[in-house]
Amino acid sequence: MAEERRTSSRPPRAVEVRAPARLHLGMLSFGDPEVRSFGGVGVMVDRPGVHVRLRRAEAFLGRGPLAERAVGFAREAAKTWGLPEKAACEIEVVATPRAHVGLGSGTQLALAVAAGMQGLYRGSHTLPIVAEQGQPIDDEHSFESADALDFARAVGRGRRSCVGIHGFSRGGLIVEAGRFVPPRVPTEDGEFSPLVARVRLPSTWRCVVIVQRDSIGLHGEPEKQAFQELAPVPREVAAELARIALMEILPAAVEGRFAAFSQAVRRYGDLAGQPFAPVSERLPHAASTAQLLELLDELGIRGAAQSSWGPAVMACCESLEAAGHVVERFDALKLLPQYEPVIARFDAQGATLRVVE
Repeated sequence: MAEERRTSSRPPRAVEVRAPARLHLGMLSFGDPEVRSFGGVGVMVDRPGVHVRLRRAEAFLGRGPLAERAVGFAREAAKTWGLPEKAACEIEVVATPRAHVGLGSGTQLALAVAAGMQGLYRGSHTLPIVAEQGQPIDDEHSFESADALDFARAVGRGRRSCVGIHGFSRGGLIVEAGRFVPPRVPTEDGEFSPLVARVRLPSTWRCVVIVQRDSIGLHGEPEKQAFQELAPVPREVAAELARIALMEILPAAVEGRFAAFSQAVRRYGDLAGQPFAPVSERLPHAASTAQLLELLDELGIRGAAQSSWGPAVMACCESLEAAGHVVERFDALKLLPQYEPVIARFDAQGATLRVVE
């Protein structure tokens, strides 16, 4: 039977959600009560992304990588939204980035699961469904900023960085303002750092995401302790980071000037890392990350920066050919046993949902 586009007015039995990964190039500020905390610059990339499938069930079950966390997010969303006790699901985590390496896997998985729960139990039930023979059609449902904030609120994400939350909706290069701690804005969204700008990077540009194998970054309670230990970011440093973000990175991105964009990304990443140095320099992967950035310099990659606490590093490339050359050099230098390089697109779509009955 020929494939037909059709929608369903009845609640879906199963949905799948795909979401990009998040790279965070550094925060604008923290620790100064008179200055917005956190904020910063980040970008969404299509690989390695999150892919989950959720099916209605009478009890919460999960399988695949990080399945236990996924089930926890689903339970939390159901509780926050006041869903009926039987509003449960089976979750299959088909793919997700490695946890705690700087790719935003926790937030993207949490938001994807919340989006799936909404699709199953809170949606309009007019979503596109698959064709008669089970092959997926082209229609997909994407999300607005209000959706992403709703999902984040439901699963308790966005207490510091909100790059991944804003990027979950529509992707892009993200600049967020940060927020006062505690929040001074008496609105429901005052808990989240507001989006300042979103730019879709040129489709020909690529990013090589390089992650050191068998290494993880700071997370959980040690990360909370680190923020308590670190001194506040000097205001002159925060001001310079804001200047680079607003007057160098964003204009170069909008105008498609790759060299200027790359150089600004490197300057931003280097400066944003300085306030964290007393802690980050003690991490096991600190020395190898510094060596990796030096190597990328030698390979002519100007737009390289660590993501969050690392060990993930992004290398901006002007074309697929240039990105391929980077991976080839890693192979020739016999670095693949130590590092895992993945060529990614700069995402300009954000997360999507599809009914898969």
